[in-house]
Amino acid sequence: MTLKDRQEAMNKRHPFGLPIWKPALYKKSRSVVRRANNALHSSPSSSPELFLDPGNILWLFLFGWWLAVVVFVISLVMMCIPPNGRIYGLVLRELSLYLLWPFGRYVERHVEITPSMMDTNPEASSSMNSVDDTLHDEEAMGLLNGDRKPRRHRLATTDKAHDLLHSLVQVIRLGPAGWIYYLFFFFIIAPLLMVVSTICWFCVITIPMAKLNYLLVRHLRRHPLSLRFKSSPSGQLAATGKPTVILLCTYQAVGWQYYKYTYDGINIIFINLLPLVFFVIFDDFVLKNHLPDLWICSPKLLFILSLVSVIPLSYFIGMGVSSISAQSSMGLAAAINATFGSIIEIILYSVALMNGKSRLVEGSLIGSFLAGVLLMPGMSMISGSVKRKEQRFNAKSAGVTATMLIMAIIGSLTPTLFYQMFGSFELKCVGCPEGVTNGSIACNRCYYDQMNPTIDPVYQNSVKPLMYICAALLPSAYIVGLVFSLHTHVDMVWNKPVTHHSQESYYHKLLPGHIISQLVHHNQPHAQPSPQSSSHTAQPVAQDHAPPTHVINTTMPEATVMVGDGTPTLQMQAPVAFVHAKEPEEEEEEEEMAGHDSPNWSKAKSFTILFGCTLLYAIVAEILVDTVDMVMDSLAVDEKFLGLTLFALVPNITEFMNAISFALYGNIVLSMEIGSAYALQVCLLQIPMMVAFSYWFNYGKEELAEYTFR
Repeated sequence: MTLKDRQEAMNKRHPFGLPIWKPALYKKSRSVVRRANNALHSSPSSSPELFLDPGNILWLFLFGWWLAVVVFVISLVMMCIPPNGRIYGLVLRELSLYLLWPFGRYVERHVEITPSMMDTNPEASSSMNSVDDTLHDEEAMGLLNGDRKPRRHRLATTDKAHDLLHSLVQVIRLGPAGWIYYLFFFFIIAPLLMVVSTICWFCVITIPMAKLNYLLVRHLRRHPLSLRFKSSPSGQLAATGKPTVILLCTYQAVGWQYYKYTYDGINIIFINLLPLVFFVIFDDFVLKNHLPDLWICSPKLLFILSLVSVIPLSYFIGMGVSSISAQSSMGLAAAINATFGSIIEIILYSVALMNGKSRLVEGSLIGSFLAGVLLMPGMSMISGSVKRKEQRFNAKSAGVTATMLIMAIIGSLTPTLFYQMFGSFELKCVGCPEGVTNGSIACNRCYYDQMNPTIDPVYQNSVKPLMYICAALLPSAYIVGLVFSLHTHVDMVWNKPVTHHSQESYYHKLLPGHIISQLVHHNQPHAQPSPQSSSHTAQPVAQDHAPPTHVINTTMPEATVMVGDGTPTLQMQAPVAFVHAKEPEEEEEEEEMAGHDSPNWSKAKSFTILFGCTLLYAIVAEILVDTVDMVMDSLAVDEKFLGLTLFALVPNITEFMNAISFALYGNIVLSMEIGSAYALQVCLLQIPMMVAFSYWFNYGKEELAEYTFR
């Protein structure tokens, strides 16, 4: 079964104790990633439009004008350097105009394609479609001879050394002008473009401009003199016989759909929030000690930043748990989910309890339970009603989950109910307010309240043993649920009736696409060859044997390959073919060659991310708890209320997002199951864990209420 099959089986049956998986676990071609990559490789337009979109104008005022001024000044300096500085100066002058307004303009490069690069292989007709700006002649020969995949791996290991050698040869050939260009490039141009690229990346909606600036840096470093920046297709054939390869062409700087952009299966918003974690740690351990009066070191700001930094860490930990579970057996998946599924909350509550904030822990657990039982299902229903008037779910499945929840609630609340009924009470009186001196007792207020449990004999002799018994029984119920879903009734999860359609789909998974295509063509009647069949235009035809690292779009097909007596020749007719070449990184992002059986993260990577983020969260949790007192003093917020709201909701934002996402796409059952599964984890795992931690932490010490979870 592929990862997609496992995900569909788990999400359809949702057995107890296993995580609900998202599609980000396996590699797939995502439309938003393709759209972002294609936005950089649009077809050049011959119309004189200015493309005055609001986002494009914003680029002009924020980045375009000063980047253009800096590069233009450098171009003037390069023009004055003999003997070859003028060549670099012309390229930089065109670059300055391009950076000022890149929309509707394009970057082109000339690539050598000679007749000797063609062979008798039928794949030779697609040689024009295998042009890549990162390949030189000898590399193109390797591709044309069928040595594609091994060649690609060899190029990946020697790419940096090859580029460096190529740049050094070019600099030596051009003399002092080359040295001065690269000094300007590495110390001024490249840092500025990378800063702009980073800013655009963090703005999310400007992802294409971030990639555009990054790719410009690469091309300006590797082959600056072969770049040309044009405003419209010239249609002129190069004097050297080189076809024009379009590297970059874009029309819009802003796209609101890029908030769904993913890299390596991770949403860009969570990737951009990850540096905040390191800043919070640096702020608390370095800046706070050396610059305590700095505004970024204030407790309120540090509390807010550390609370926000919990969000990406919880997301990455959840993805690590799900990724390991997806690639493991069901037993190991259940064990990892039980161990690390609540690691965020357990670390936070343990740190809070060691700092004497038991009321914060109690409020957080109550808030987490209420969020799973009430808030998540309610938000799921509301989000699902945005697109649908009716939402259907399986009443039997919901009944089983509700029964488990009722049993968990009974086990969790039994010691509390027993203590409320049989615990000791004492009379407490509040005196008159200050300033009242008439001796009257009418202003006094008296009420009954329970004693401090640490000194109450009922709690010590009766309630505490009952609490330990319930804390031991609750995880046992979790284990029984795992045995039920993974051992005694495992066939309900994996076994499905085999139909003709499922068999057909299974064979389609086994047979590669090109074999099926050959079988289809073999069954079709053979047509007589026509005279025109001897010539093949350089059209962008999707072929199974085409190199996966090249996505080409030919807009002006005038190049033809003539096959006469068996020796292929290359002829260029009037206008040159414009070929769009994408970067290898863009092709890897699109993941077109990856099947649903290929995970985004390997097991080693998943474990590394899981343990790394867990360690970082332990540090952030310490910072978060340390700043709670100062925040509560300034805002006059009760400790338990703070745990009931912020500390219960913020670590679970990713769970809320998953539930809302499933509900929006019509799977209300799955979204409600997320909340129920989380509430069960709170009752059956988190509460017993905190009881055990409290017992261990207070063992052999004087029991104090603020350090005891009860």
